[in-house]
Amino acid sequence: LEAALMAYCKSVGGGGGGGASEESFAKGIGGSKEDHIAEKVAGEVLRSAGSQPSDEAGKESNTTLFEKWIYGTSAAAKEALKGKAAPPAGEYSKGRWIRTLNNQGTCYLYIHTSTYQMQGTRPEDFVDDGKQEEAEDPYENFPSCYKDDMDDAIAKLWKSGKVPLLLCCGDQGYDEVKKLLTSSPKNQLLDVAPFVKGVIATKIKFADHVETARKLAVQAMKAGGILVIDLSTIGSPNWKEKICQVEEYKKSFPIWVLDPNAHKEVDKHGQIFRKEEKKDVGDKDWDEALAESLPSFRIVYLCAFGPDNYEKNVQSEMLPQGKWSALRVKQEFDSKSINLKSLIDTLDSIIHEKGKIPVISDPTENTDTFFAFQNSNIIEMKSVIVAKSSQGLESALEKMRQKLVAALKSGNTLVLRLSNSTPDLEVVSSISSSSRR
Repeated sequence: LEAALMAYCKSVGGGGGGGASEESFAKGIGGSKEDHIAEKVAGEVLRSAGSQPSDEAGKESNTTLFEKWIYGTSAAAKEALKGKAAPPAGEYSKGRWIRTLNNQGTCYLYIHTSTYQMQGTRPEDFVDDGKQEEAEDPYENFPSCYKDDMDDAIAKLWKSGKVPLLLCCGDQGYDEVKKLLTSSPKNQLLDVAPFVKGVIATKIKFADHVETARKLAVQAMKAGGILVIDLSTIGSPNWKEKICQVEEYKKSFPIWVLDPNAHKEVDKHGQIFRKEEKKDVGDKDWDEALAESLPSFRIVYLCAFGPDNYEKNVQSEMLPQGKWSALRVKQEFDSKSINLKSLIDTLDSIIHEKGKIPVISDPTENTDTFFAFQNSNIIEMKSVIVAKSSQGLESALEKMRQKLVAALKSGNTLVLRLSNSTPDLEVVSSISSSSRR
């Protein structure tokens, strides 16, 4: 059955044999909103597996698309069958997600063995057995970064005089990157919908939104944060002709605001700061304080498109020419395989050079044994979860604090052994900070 399902995935996912097109399953690479909706609809149709009715009309209406395909005239289906009948969906009370590449070898397709539901995005309960073939990246040479390296990539482009246009390759990626960018109170989010859709659709006057854009830019500058210009699936307004060089608006949001080179020092910024925004900060004048925060200020354009379709959908010709550069944000995290001998050197590089906390995945017990003979303090997260249930959250946090202090005092490595538990460490951190205050 699994071989037949994979053959079916390749057939309909590759554009042959009817069904959904290749574009419907390319959200991991880039696709339009319409593609995403079509994918959802296709998923719902493919989920409708039923029992085998007695009459022909009922049988036709309750037969899944997969069953129609497997018994059809497709050469791929005939090859998959090889004389064996595919069992009806009703016989599979339990199943699992399996994965295969599309015919082009560019993206994964997932299909469930009991419901026959097929989709291009990775299901949350998919278990990778490590046996699947690797997908090719058709945009291997396109400027890209991982989510966990996004800040460094943004800073690098900004320093070169370019505003990054972040390509999030689909709705899910867009939501995740947007969440990351807006998680800092220093950052500000500017929705361009009132500029693009107009007052009738958004109920916001154009002039009022220009003032909103100015205020958000000023707040991000003073905080040393990021002004996130949210293009989502709408695209870019014509900044030059409709906003920045219009007599009514150019003193509020001039074109130089979108030029990284204009923010290397406090120069023209007094033009867009209002009187009430030029207040002293502590013992510093407003411009002295701004000179300290401005080096950390950034602007990014954020969209849901991918490398294959962003120029048309974003309307890139509307962006300030020569002042932006596209950057694909990969939805997976950076990972690599290492041998045990190089573990310490790799950890040192990740922690001390990149400033990141490594996550080690090892199906064997080799890494556990290795750390047992190193100078390390280990927090068993399963024990913490049990302690939280039996003794309360404060007791669990105290146990973690003691391990942390012991590691700090002795200069040891602190290991959080997750095993198969996935506690929300951000929530733990915020609760701990609140309790200290």
